[in-house]
Amino acid sequence: MIERKTGLECRARRILAAGSTVLLTAMAALVSIGATTAARADDNNAYGHNKWYVSATAGAGGNGGVSAPFNTLAQVQQASGPGDTIIILPSPVSAPPLDGGIALKAGQRLIGGGPPVVKFGAPLVTGGPPVVGASGLPSVPRITNTTAAANSGDAVRLADDTDVENLVITGPYRGAIYGQDAVGVSVHGNDISGFDTSGTAGFVVQPFYLESYAPGVANDVAAGIPAGWAAILIDTGNVSTAVSISNNYVHDGVCGDGIDIRGLNTGDISAQVNYNFITKLVQCSKVRTIEGIGTQVTGSSRLRATLFGNTEANTGSPGANMDSLFVNPAEAGTLIETIDHNVYMTGIGGASTNGFEYIVSNGGGTSQVTISNSFFQNNPGDMLEEFNRGESGSTATLILDHVVVEQTTISGGIPGYATPPGSATVPDNTGECLGIGSVGANDTTILQMIDSLFTGCDNNGIEVTNNHPSGDGVGNPHTIVLDINNSTINGSRFYNLWVNDVTPLTNLKVRVQDSDLSVSTSGVAVAFDQQSTGATTSAVIDLGGGALGSDGRNCIFGGAIYDLEATQYNVAAENNWWGSAKGPLVGKVVETGPGYKIDTSSPLRRAPDACNGEERSQ
Repeated sequence: MIERKTGLECRARRILAAGSTVLLTAMAALVSIGATTAARADDNNAYGHNKWYVSATAGAGGNGGVSAPFNTLAQVQQASGPGDTIIILPSPVSAPPLDGGIALKAGQRLIGGGPPVVKFGAPLVTGGPPVVGASGLPSVPRITNTTAAANSGDAVRLADDTDVENLVITGPYRGAIYGQDAVGVSVHGNDISGFDTSGTAGFVVQPFYLESYAPGVANDVAAGIPAGWAAILIDTGNVSTAVSISNNYVHDGVCGDGIDIRGLNTGDISAQVNYNFITKLVQCSKVRTIEGIGTQVTGSSRLRATLFGNTEANTGSPGANMDSLFVNPAEAGTLIETIDHNVYMTGIGGASTNGFEYIVSNGGGTSQVTISNSFFQNNPGDMLEEFNRGESGSTATLILDHVVVEQTTISGGIPGYATPPGSATVPDNTGECLGIGSVGANDTTILQMIDSLFTGCDNNGIEVTNNHPSGDGVGNPHTIVLDINNSTINGSRFYNLWVNDVTPLTNLKVRVQDSDLSVSTSGVAVAFDQQSTGATTSAVIDLGGGALGSDGRNCIFGGAIYDLEATQYNVAAENNWWGSAKGPLVGKVVETGPGYKIDTSSPLRRAPDACNGEERSQ
């Protein structure tokens, strides 16, 4: 096989560079906003109310003025009124921070005085977003709350129309910044570390069924999974709010998530989460998972979240269940999320560590996540996951547009009925580049993959498992749709693309064109298998020339055992490149179900653009 590593690396760079103009435009706007914010810190606020000063090194008896600042947060909390501005003056890093926390009043701005405590540095990958980090100043505006005596141990409690900017928050008992039903809040340019020293649980992954490879069998996670209280946590249960969280350096946690946004009851949230850097989070023994940036809806709440230019790197701890981007729709909630220009690198933890996990828990809500112009590399579990486990007709849509995934670093294997036979018992957390689960009754699960690149998948590239367990609603999963265009899923250990139907499914639609699905180092390049316990009422699999309009032009060859295999499914696979101008090699395309057919007619005579237009021999 001709070496193509250089070509794939070039394509990865092109994918990330595709949105560079948008990234530069957003950065210019960000710099402008930062300058405006810094200027406002020195002027009277829009309310025309008082301005108060607090210093960790001030003497007793101050009146809160610039020349006689308060020396405790409790003093300024008592003296200040709605709409006031509170400025925390810088103190030497050797001085203890202001302790006890503060509960803001409506319209207040809590600002760290002096130069910015964070600054932007170089991106971790070419074409990625700049990474925010500490400015390394000798004196900083620093606060904490080391006990639960006030505000449950949070350093800052938000109110309506409040801003928190340019603070160093270290070592709080619970979270650094918390808002509950706070309308119109912003959290910008803070350096936050050492949070959740108490190991308090915050975000709880809602109940779900964890499916296995055995038909109808799953583990009922009825109590959910508790995560650590986040450095920045926004809860909205009864109001409509807009939230802005940007330019924060969230690092070296003790037991907490990074940034979490939760919709509860009837809450309605619009959230903008931009240019934050999440790193070195730790899962302590009191919780069972840690999330880098988590979003969740329960009840009938609604959340529209836009995440732009964030970076997560070196997150987790040995054995941790570390999910750097976590999306959890549940009950009757609606969650629409866009993730753009995200970089994830080097997860730390056990097999349940993920760059991105999208799990629909109990209920029948609607959700859609779009990831674009993003890069994920080096993870000891599944890199990306889309698991639809709602029991009453939930819809989960994942759109990948210009997404690069490289290097999962474990191989959990495949089941005994796979090719080659393995010993794995569950399809989750085995080292897929993308794992998809269709689990709940009447659910619809959709993947659209456009201009994306998966390489170095140490188990499977994309594994899709349909298995409805007893207890997860009445009825079969309804629909699975896969639409893959102009993408590469190449060189996986076992399957590059595997659809595995274990229990009955109503509809299956698969369309792939202009994509490279070549080379499986130990298994089958592409497979569609209906087990004896499965049944699909309507199945259309179109790799070229079929009913879904695929033009083919895919690269399907180089499987260690088979190039294309199907069990009890018809597959249209016309107009493809099989590694030879003569079409598929003898014995490399196999339909194991009597009465079914794989149509490989009209094979291409030369390699298409999907495999770099190179004539390649096997």
